[in-house]
Amino acid sequence: MFLKFTSILLFIFVLINFPLHSQTQKFPSVNFKDDAQIEVGNHYVGIELHHSSPMLQRISFYYPTANSIDLSNDYWKRDSNFIMAASLSIDGKKEWIGLEPYELVSNPYSVKLQKSDAIKSLKISYDFCKNKPAMIITFEITNLGKEAKEFEFETQLETSVKTCHSYKSKEIAWTEFANDGATIFTNFEDRETQNAQIFVANAGQNPVDCTSISYLRNGSIIPNRWWQNVDWNNKQKIILKENKQRPAAYFLYRKKLKPMETMKIIQIVGMCKQDEGKSITKYLKVNFKKEVNEFEKYISNEVGKVKFKTGDEDLDKTYAWAKSLLAVNQHYIDGSIQPMPCPAEYNFYFTHDVLLTNLAAVNFDLVRVKSNLQFIIKHATKDYIIPHAYYWRDTSYITEYCTPDNWNHFWFIILSGSYLRHSMDKPFLKTLYPYLTKSLEQTLQNRKDDLMWAYRPDWWDIGRNFGPRSFMTIQAIKAIREYVFISTILDENATKLEEYETMADNMQKKLNEKLWSKDLKYLVNYWEDGSLDSHYYIGSLLAAPYGLIPDDRKKELVETASQKLLDPKLGIYAAYPMDFDKQIEFLKFAGNEAGDPFKYINGGIWTHGNTWYVLALIAAKEKEKAYTFIKNIMTINGVLKSPNGQPAMYEYRNSNNLDPSVYGKIDKPQFMWAAGWYVYALYHLFGIEENEWNVSFNPYLNNEIKNCEFDLMVNGKMTKVRIEGSGELLEKILYDDKDYSSSVIPVDIKPKSIMLVLGKLTKPYISQVNGLLSSCVYSRNSLICNISAYQGKEISLKIISPQKPCSILIDKQEIKDFSLEEIVGGYEIIIKHNLGKNSCEVITKF
Repeated sequence: MFLKFTSILLFIFVLINFPLHSQTQKFPSVNFKDDAQIEVGNHYVGIELHHSSPMLQRISFYYPTANSIDLSNDYWKRDSNFIMAASLSIDGKKEWIGLEPYELVSNPYSVKLQKSDAIKSLKISYDFCKNKPAMIITFEITNLGKEAKEFEFETQLETSVKTCHSYKSKEIAWTEFANDGATIFTNFEDRETQNAQIFVANAGQNPVDCTSISYLRNGSIIPNRWWQNVDWNNKQKIILKENKQRPAAYFLYRKKLKPMETMKIIQIVGMCKQDEGKSITKYLKVNFKKEVNEFEKYISNEVGKVKFKTGDEDLDKTYAWAKSLLAVNQHYIDGSIQPMPCPAEYNFYFTHDVLLTNLAAVNFDLVRVKSNLQFIIKHATKDYIIPHAYYWRDTSYITEYCTPDNWNHFWFIILSGSYLRHSMDKPFLKTLYPYLTKSLEQTLQNRKDDLMWAYRPDWWDIGRNFGPRSFMTIQAIKAIREYVFISTILDENATKLEEYETMADNMQKKLNEKLWSKDLKYLVNYWEDGSLDSHYYIGSLLAAPYGLIPDDRKKELVETASQKLLDPKLGIYAAYPMDFDKQIEFLKFAGNEAGDPFKYINGGIWTHGNTWYVLALIAAKEKEKAYTFIKNIMTINGVLKSPNGQPAMYEYRNSNNLDPSVYGKIDKPQFMWAAGWYVYALYHLFGIEENEWNVSFNPYLNNEIKNCEFDLMVNGKMTKVRIEGSGELLEKILYDDKDYSSSVIPVDIKPKSIMLVLGKLTKPYISQVNGLLSSCVYSRNSLICNISAYQGKEISLKIISPQKPCSILIDKQEIKDFSLEEIVGGYEIIIKHNLGKNSCEVITKF
């Protein structure tokens, strides 16, 4: 394993800046020398490290249920509590390991750390199994001196646990050894842990001694440590069932090393049911390399399944990193593997995180999205209320259900609509439909005067002060229109669709009239007493990509966000001003849960806020700025170059530019929805637009990017899309090498390939429509298309043409009322029509 590690380091040393090793797209790794928070894992176990120390500060196990080894009692100070220690003695001189940062090679699924001096080299790696609930810790100690010396290495791992959700400490257990004398099993006779067993086995250098008793005491013998020396001459080895105590796994290794000789210690650490440990450890002691290789192969396959290539090294490497992270951040829960936010810090299933991530996944992985939606409705109530969270608590699995003011209702409907557009999977949407209907009914309970009222400020799930909210109103409008689209496709609720559409239109009007501040030039919120909430929130940015505000306001919204929320080195603040720590009583926070200024939601910088800013820039026709922002702020290389940057796709960053020591510090460095939102941003910058009725293309290339290729799910089929050329208008649109006159994808087409060539406009094409495009033909100077929706819907059709139209006919009747605007290179024609039936034919003659 470490031959591979050494070669990677050499390759990285040569390439210097953000290099990836030989399989560039499939195994993204970053060499890093400074302070980093690290989280990696597999589907069964995840670890957390801080300050680039190789010593563990948390292990989260997910099988047979979620238990964690964690001694921290303060989330904000969890970097100061270790569950592991190691010491190295050379000829009797002892040194504690991990008190200083190590150099590391990191990626979403493994981390390797190293440090050396004149007399020794120490390399520590954490790798993970594909099919077994275990990780592999490898210690390689090399004698760099000129003489043979005796090396003694001691490792100490706490094996008491805390339970999922209730976070109860379980410090009493009994232990046993395997016949090999090198494996310790810690057994918990406690239903709240699901009677789990922790195993620590050795597959490399055998220990010369071991014990399973915890030698903890108050105080420290070294800074930030509570470990004391183990008296190997006076110790008890195991904990009997009848005399349960606090457990640990202590091993002592000893070997005389010649110059350049290495002692290799391999520990296999995991959790399982009590009747499984012996067979699992027996298998892994022989097959751990195979398991690690299979996990890496699985990641490689997941990354390689789908293509998104821009030719920009930073963008493409970050895409590979994001795909790796999406493959890794899935954990065992209650018999299946489900998406989870991050490797080590969340023991729960959160519907919100899954929905947000899958807004990107609908573009390339419909199997994942469908499976995730099935899991959500499986855990809904009998009357179709979807879950907010699902987790083990005390003695059973618990479901928290979405209340009427929960934003999951909106994301559930929005994702389901997007899934339908990309898949045309009507049977499954029929199954989802009662749940979607219930979600809409639930949340509309808080509609007052055509605005959505909510207790939470913006997109958060804390606080309680009821008032009209921009974010919730924006989401409600989007969700209502998605529901209308879904209902139309399924032929459901036909008599109510016009009513719902009118409701959404009225809410959009009120959003602009009541919540748009002409003074602040931003969408604002109000408190229950009618007073203005003076904060600027990221949630308001979604009004631009959803098309809920006029073009001039899109530009003003983006400009205001740039002035009030933008840190040019890190991204967009969650909120400004940062004073929620002073409004605890007013907003009924549970203590300082919002965080101090510049932290968490009190002005911290979150990845989804950065993406929402990118989407707002795109909507404001500032694609070049969006590209620059993504490259500088959202890529792995961009993050690395930023203040206190590290390899990460993070949840949030500390934005305190007044303190260089914390400015830019990252928390939760491998966060699932960060990967999803990054991929979502790439699709929407370079290739696609998506409204409530269809997916279309609005491609972008610049001087740095000559072409772009990506895979896209089109009507249930994976389609290869290629973009070439330059400019903003489409010169050619080819579906399976045949000319087509629409950048809007028709509902009845399943091409293997689509080619989009930017350049000089040569013939008209459809660029947008808020209905279903059934067919489109350009022949004999006429553009003929068929559009359907529900009876009574106002259709808006946009055509881009090199020349003015001679006449426009709808269902063979000529119309005169249409808009015509000259643009660079041609004309933009917008045709509006109220459907007298479910469909219409539009013929535009040139």
